[in-house]
Amino acid sequence: MPITRSAFQRYRLIDEIISRYPRRYSKQQLFELCQDKCGIRSISSLEKDIQRMREDHDAPIEYDKRANGYYYSNPQFRLLNLMLAPEDMEALDYAREVLAATQGATVADELTNALQKVRQSLDIIREVKSDDRAAPSTSRRIVYVEEKILGGNRQFVPMLIRAVNQSRQVAFRYLKYEDVSAVATGRTTRKGKSANPVLALMDRPKLRILHPILLREVADSWYVIGYDAVSGGEKTFALDRMSELELLDDPCDVPPAILANVSDLFEHIYGITDSHGPVENIILSFSPLFGRYVKAKPIHQTQEVISDTDTECIVRLRLAPNRDLLMHLRSYGEHLTVLEPASLVQEIKASLEATLARYHVNA
Repeated sequence: MPITRSAFQRYRLIDEIISRYPRRYSKQQLFELCQDKCGIRSISSLEKDIQRMREDHDAPIEYDKRANGYYYSNPQFRLLNLMLAPEDMEALDYAREVLAATQGATVADELTNALQKVRQSLDIIREVKSDDRAAPSTSRRIVYVEEKILGGNRQFVPMLIRAVNQSRQVAFRYLKYEDVSAVATGRTTRKGKSANPVLALMDRPKLRILHPILLREVADSWYVIGYDAVSGGEKTFALDRMSELELLDDPCDVPPAILANVSDLFEHIYGITDSHGPVENIILSFSPLFGRYVKAKPIHQTQEVISDTDTECIVRLRLAPNRDLLMHLRSYGEHLTVLEPASLVQEIKASLEATLARYHVNA
């Protein structure tokens, strides 16, 4: 059903608010936010919009009585997936051309990749929905995908992008992995804190101040990398362990050396963990079967195929070895042999020997 531009803006705002998992917004809170930003004049108007979203766009909006708030029963639902019309795609294509002319090919290519993902998602959605309408009595699930748990404080991404663009510091509280484990098991890692998990949760994490430089997504998790003035170096924080994020008025003041290092860091890093070693030529030999997989889905953008025969596929990467790369290479098992550098060969060998030793304990 065609909708007006003002209705579209209201629906998009409601969608954006409700999708802020795991937080729940009451009807009054929704109304106040929408009243400020898109001019909804009454709660009854808000109720009508919610009902239209349910009926016309299959929005899975539910109400949680205990939390007194609305939420999506399907956390992966986003209204954009269903409301992007062909003219919207044409506008995005035009935006890509403008970016290419004003910002360069790299930025335009990033938008092109994003557009391709959107188009592919829309094609899948339309085919599945049209199939359901054509044969409702025989409809069955025809697309099986790995279920992903969204959330992870993804709502922080726009604010952090704004902070980087405006060169403003951010403040937040951060729960380290060891603190998460301590709360889950009833222990704590800091002397003098309560061992009771309820009281441990009440012990608020440390307040951090960061000069954000860039954001990175790895395996459906988001990270922000920035300058920590207290330690005098760059630090990486996972968004899923952040809370109480606040955009400050204080401007960023990042030393040029730190800025240059962070900007170049992930050009030659696999995953998110840092490496204190230099960038090296990493030579890998795969079995023919797994060589085809690696050629179809390269490990890293620096990957080059050196040799491809009936017996092996040899590729070269230009990376600084780190923990994430080591874990990934181990996942190939007996189908991979690391040839160079010697230091990485020894790391892989030691890791595999330690694993094998665990199975000889009772031998």
